[in-house]
Formats: sequence, C-alpha cells, structure tokens
Amino acid sequence: MQTDHFTVPFMRAGNRYTVQVHTEPSTDDVDTYICHLNGERITQIRKDVGQWKQLWGELNETEINQIGEAIDTELAR
Repeated sequence: MQTDHFTVPFMRAGNRYTVQVHTEPSTDDVDTYICHLNGERITQIRKDVGQWKQLWGELNETEINQIGEAIDTELAR
C-alpha cells in the first residue's frame, strides 16, 4: 500500500529516530521522497535505476541507503 505520507526508522550516531516521509511525484514518473527529522527537512531522495540517490541534503551514502531501504520496506506493505 502506497501513501503520500508515512514514517520510517532511521539510525544515526547510535540513536534511533523516526523520519517523516512525503512522496512527491516528478515529471519523469519516478517519485521523490522528502524526508523530515524533528520537523526539519534532512534530504530528498529517489530510486534511480535501482539505486537510491540524494537530490538534496547532506546525508552520507550509508544513511541514504538506510532510509531508501526503509522506504522500500514501507512501500512493499
């Protein structure tokens, strides 16, 4: 079930957080995901050719993939 708003778990510096995710459609039919932590926008990512990529933000590759995998899990429900 895909919704426009959902939450995913996120680990950073040994702490567990909940990231709020908002789905944003794009003109090329590949959704982007705007992610907020504690009310602040931390990244915008999308899955491009099977790989998660950051369009905006300063997360490292491990963090991007972690959030992307959590989004995949949520969307598969």
